Amino acid sequence: MSAPTLRSILLFLLLEIVCGQTLPAAVAGSLLPVNPRQETPGTLTISVQPADQTDCKGNKVTYTVVAKGGSILHYLWKRKRPTDAAFASFGAADSTKLAVYNIGTGTEAPDGTWYQVTVADQSGTVSSRQALLTVNQITGISPVGVATFNVNEGDNLNFTVLTSGNPPNSYQWIKKFGSSDWRDLTDNSTVSGSRSAQLTFTKIALSDSGVYKVRVTYPTMNGDQCTETSSLTRTIHVKPIPDVAPPYFIYLNDTTVTCCPDDLEQAAWNELLADILPERIKYYRLHKFSPQFDLSMLHFYDNVTQPADLILHWGIFQADAPFGAVTDRAGNVLSDTKGQISLHPEDIDLESYLSGSRSYQLIFWLEDRAGNLTPDNLRHRITITIPLRPGIARQF
Repeated sequence: MSAPTLRSILLFLLLEIVCGQTLPAAVAGSLLPVNPRQETPGTLTISVQPADQTDCKGNKVTYTVVAKGGSILHYLWKRKRPTDAAFASFGAADSTKLAVYNIGTGTEAPDGTWYQVTVADQSGTVSSRQALLTVNQITGISPVGVATFNVNEGDNLNFTVLTSGNPPNSYQWIKKFGSSDWRDLTDNSTVSGSRSAQLTFTKIALSDSGVYKVRVTYPTMNGDQCTETSSLTRTIHVKPIPDVAPPYFIYLNDTTVTCCPDDLEQAAWNELLADILPERIKYYRLHKFSPQFDLSMLHFYDNVTQPADLILHWGIFQADAPFGAVTDRAGNVLSDTKGQISLHPEDIDLESYLSGSRSYQLIFWLEDRAGNLTPDNLRHRITITIPLRPGIARQF
């Protein structure tokens, strides 16, 4: 301000004081302080609300808000856990984002927690919607509270994984084979449900002893998925039970077979009828695929040993005495007391004779892994009668 102007103002002030005159409005206005321009604040609103979050136990989720209003906005995040009576302040202050770590671990961010944010400017405050936290997690393995199971061989046992959060997309039970060697289970003769919520052992075997846990995959937001492997394990000790009962046959009756040369029934024991000429027939061949020898696993039983593990023995007898020099198709002499570990005997040639018929017994018995044998009175017998050697029974 120039010196003449200042003198003029002082003069007017002196006149007002002395003479009671009023300072002109134009001059008085020029003496007031100049205010900066004031902006009218906009209406405070939340344009993007915090969204519900879903993920696996131990992971991190982030809540985000977008708001519009005055030139300066403030944010206050709050949470309400399932056991809390009301919302309380939580997390970083004055941020548009809230990161929540280690969800489902401990008590800080359990499944079912709600989150909300209050936004403030110079005109007031506004609160967001409440956003839910869903924790996909394994909550237990049933039977609950039992970590080790001592069972007898042949018992049944079930494990069921318990979860919370979204319904799982898939399951995979795994078994420990080494210090850090976990392998996926597959269904077999004793294990079923290896890729379902319930793992079932039916007539559990010694080989099923071990440590087990489960891996579960869940859906999350935006079509993603997450996977959790349980920290819970289940240990199985399978105890062998004494195998004192002998194995035996079921659904089988002793049978009698008579080979009639007039009808050339002996050809049924051969592979190809076209290869047989009557004048050359001097033996009857017992073929292992004949329906007479239907000794499938459905006909075997033992109290401990699985049918597939039973050993089938067989022998050829005449008048309950071993019949010597029984050969297979290759001409090898077969043992008269023990056959191969097989469901059927080898092809056997029994000779016919020029005078008199012959009767033989083909006898089967079983052996389990404890060495128990089927008792004599329970062994399966097929009596085979071979008439005398025919001449030319029919012309071809």
